[in-house]
Amino acid sequence: MKLSKANRAIFIIVSVVCGLYALTLIFPLLYTFVNSFKTNGEFIVNVWAFPKHFNFDNYIAAFEENNILMMFFNTIFLTVCGTFLSMLSASIMAYILSKYRFIGSGLIFTLAIAFMVIPNLGTVASTYKLMSTLKLIDSLPGLLILYMGPFGSTFLLLYSYFKGISWSYAEAAKIDGAGNFTVFFRIMLPQARAGICAVGFMVAIGVWNDYFTPFMYLPSMYTLATGLQDLSTQATTTGAYTQLFAAVIVATLPLLIIFGFLQKTIMENTIAGGLKG
Repeated sequence: MKLSKANRAIFIIVSVVCGLYALTLIFPLLYTFVNSFKTNGEFIVNVWAFPKHFNFDNYIAAFEENNILMMFFNTIFLTVCGTFLSMLSASIMAYILSKYRFIGSGLIFTLAIAFMVIPNLGTVASTYKLMSTLKLIDSLPGLLILYMGPFGSTFLLLYSYFKGISWSYAEAAKIDGAGNFTVFFRIMLPQARAGICAVGFMVAIGVWNDYFTPFMYLPSMYTLATGLQDLSTQATTTGAYTQLFAAVIVATLPLLIIFGFLQKTIMENTIAGGLKG
């Protein structure tokens, strides 16, 4: 299809803007990758030059000196379990409030929206005091409890999605004798699969990259986010930036590989979830 001059000009402008935006995303990762193979001396001499030879000592040091495998374990455990619990609690709450009317349901929904307005920093003191009283500070289960809170943007997105799902299948199942749990897990949840996958992917990325929550409530157990921040602080005093770059690449690579294999599925569910919601 031949474009008019005006449309061609718009297409070129949009392409240039998108290309520049893509470059701003790719360049930092490429810069980090290239410099991760340098020695500290090579990096200090010229931060823009390519390495004279590929030096893997930084990657070896990232595993041997910084216990990055334990950081991986903590991060993967929190991401998998935290995402599952967060999606489960938010899905149940969103389903109940979108499909059932009972005394106090409107108040609960209003409180859910109000909680989203309160800044996270505004609740840190009270949350920390509660976690400390329950002796859940510095424990993985304690952090998972925080991640499984049913309110927030996750709840709001799933609420709008469940709101758009027809209730006719559930009514037919109830006529056949299905209970509330059967209706939710066997009928409603599968229909919301696209929306749950789309929101779940965003939640997983958020948990994987979360720095503040583990920093506050899991001080002695490093995740990748807190561990990399600690390495960054050390690099400012020791000058071991190339080792930091190697650790960043190691931390980023798993997500890139997973997204590469599941890109089609993730994008299809994200688009379907967006259209349905």
